[in-house]
Amino acid sequence: MSDEREGRRMGGAELEGVSEHKDEFASFHAPYRNAVITLIDKPSDDVPLMEMRIREGRRITILELDGETVGNLAKALQGWADKAQNKGS
Repeated sequence: MSDEREGRRMGGAELEGVSEHKDEFASFHAPYRNAVITLIDKPSDDVPLMEMRIREGRRITILELDGETVGNLAKALQGWADKAQNKGS
């Protein structure tokens, strides 16, 4: 995927447009490795998708996920979070 096409500049610390998408519905800062996770609704006539953008410094990973995959991912993440929180108690 061309970063210039999306208006992002990879050479600098600031990446324009990464978390300013009009259909963005959530954005999280993960302090470990200074990551930013942004969730964007990608409406479609065929298959509605959610775009997950993970930015770690200069590196950006973009995943387009369907509803079933997002549901499975959410369950897996919640299960892990529950275990992690119980260990800290």
